[in-house]
Amino acid sequence: MGIEAVDRNDLILFDNTYTDRLHLRESLLLQYFTDVIGVTDESNVHIQHAVQELYNYLFASYLPTRYPAIFEVCPKEAASTPAQVKNLETGHVFPMQATQSTPLRAALRTIAQNVDEDFFILFPQQGATKDEEVYTLEAYAACFPSGFQPKDKIGKRLADIHGPVPGYKEKLQRSMDRFFARLEPGRYVKRVNWGLTVDEELFSNFDKSKPAFEGKLQKLSLQELDLDKTFLRCERQTLHRLPASGAIIFGFHTYLYPIRDIKEEGSGDFLAQAIDGLENGSVPEMFTYKNGEKWADAVREYLRS
Repeated sequence: MGIEAVDRNDLILFDNTYTDRLHLRESLLLQYFTDVIGVTDESNVHIQHAVQELYNYLFASYLPTRYPAIFEVCPKEAASTPAQVKNLETGHVFPMQATQSTPLRAALRTIAQNVDEDFFILFPQQGATKDEEVYTLEAYAACFPSGFQPKDKIGKRLADIHGPVPGYKEKLQRSMDRFFARLEPGRYVKRVNWGLTVDEELFSNFDKSKPAFEGKLQKLSLQELDLDKTFLRCERQTLHRLPASGAIIFGFHTYLYPIRDIKEEGSGDFLAQAIDGLENGSVPEMFTYKNGEKWADAVREYLRS
């Protein structure tokens, strides 16, 4: 799984793309709200508590303390006035805490508007046996999915969410379920995922693996490769458990690195070797899943030229 520990202070990171990407997030929330924000059941008390707990952890605890230059706690005008936070980059002022009266989708929207991180909230369910625990996706705020539609995953178990991923059932399903079940509050972990994109935006809300497995992809030549649209797309994925609700929070931050920059900095052959490994690794179907048959030859030729 490639999981490693991460310090709590590095759970959420900010960089110089933050403001521009918040503008993009806002536009996506306006155009594709039902795709970006999802909840299985807004009346479910357990889901309510988890969304509130995540919101309050972010805006009442973590972000104003970790990033005070971005998130400023507003002075209270009166003792009875609810505490508020100001995003100093955008000027947006919003409640520091969500309450039982806060609509869940409104709370998730505020998270998506202010944090350049996508969040999936998963809950434990009884498995096939008494001692087995499996996790189900119950809510999300996801602006930058990579080749899948989050609304198609809502309400599904981990195994079903990862159904299209080659080798998941055989190699990862049981270990992932066990890992989730054993993840204790206060422990934070991360992993990195990567792929190449040649015609996608950050908002990549479509099923790109199905056409690949159906053999419907057209292989690109080097002459057809649009270098302005070719990126190494990486996801920094994190996991932690909320202590009160017991929900697992799966977060991911998406990075796009122009292929030109990778070659110019002298890392072209390293990336080409990684593509070779993807194609010839222990799960070669992953190469198809990541659309490698479409872009790999053209990208490797460019990187090695």
